[in-house]
Order: sequence, then C-alpha cells, then structure tokens
Amino acid sequence: AFHHHCGGYVETPAEIARFLDMTDPGLLGLVFDTGHFLYGSGSIDGQVVQDGLNRFGSRIMHMHFKDCQPQVAQHARTEGWDYFKAVQHGVFCELGRGNVPFGIVAEWLRVHDYHGWIVVEQDILPGMGSPKASAQRNRAFLSTLAL
Repeated sequence: AFHHHCGGYVETPAEIARFLDMTDPGLLGLVFDTGHFLYGSGSIDGQVVQDGLNRFGSRIMHMHFKDCQPQVAQHARTEGWDYFKAVQHGVFCELGRGNVPFGIVAEWLRVHDYHGWIVVEQDILPGMGSPKASAQRNRAFLSTLAL
C-alpha cells in the first residue's frame, strides 16, 4: 500500500488521484492518512477528508489517524513554511484537537465494513511534551469513537 505524505512527491488530492490512476488496483492500495490528506489538500475544512474517503475508498487498504491543527496549517501556508517547520510548530496535533472529523471517518469505516489496521500517528519533537502522555490522550479520544 502507498502512503501519501506532505513534503513528498504525492501529497495533494490531485497527485494522489494521478498516482492511483497510473497503478494497478490489484497490485497497489492506499494508506489513507487523515492528517496528511487534510493538510495536503490546502484546506482547513475537515469535509475534504470525507470527500477523500469517498473518492479513494476503493483503494484504501490501511488507515493512519492523524489530526491537523487548522490555525497552524493556515499560518504555515501564509508564511510559506516548509513541511518540517510546520511540524515543529504543531501542525499535526493530538486527535480531536484539529479539524479532521474523526466521528465522520469512524462512521465511514463502519459503513464500508473496514476491518484493516488503523495506526495513530503523532509527531512529538523534543520540547513538545511527553510521547506517553500524548499516546494516552489519543487512546482516550479513540475510545469515544466506538471503533
């Protein structure tokens, strides 16, 4: 499965679509990353995540749950920050603290009978707090989704 990623060659919805159009669905699926999809879309509207699930759903083999902090994302775009500077400023926040609509994502997964892996990704650089405490908060948030 292919993982789209900001700061890489395939990050925007259009780039994901083009890449998937050039590959055989029987050979390559998609790791759908909620935070990278939202940030890579250039939008702060969480609706684009649901649109992406609907658009690319037939290719999704694996999920990454990651949230995107809208004010940091907007500031990063306005200031022209590169990917790494945006990460240093917390563009990918803990689950439930950004604009990814995880309730809608969870419902989409249920409706589409998804039984694959879901990996929670959390970028924590030195000075950004305790990875263990962050993981505990993310886990508590996940319990609200009834997955």
